[in-house]
Amino acid sequence: MQRKNTETIELNNYISEWMDLKTAAAYLNVSYKSLRAFQTMGLEIVEIGRIRRVSKTSLDDFMHKHSI
Repeated sequence: MQRKNTETIELNNYISEWMDLKTAAAYLNVSYKSLRAFQTMGLEIVEIGRIRRVSKTSLDDFMHKHSI
């Protein structure tokens, strides 16, 4: 369990504003499938050709919006 927390801390230290979906899922500590489900709930994902990116700001805003 400690290893996972260390990986999360390291990931957060090196995260850029725009990230691919795999990195975005890791940032939120959710599966790729869950992240794609979030898109249907309103998470904005930028698609340019076959490239998909999501901004850290969009992820943070989406999570705050859906906090209970």
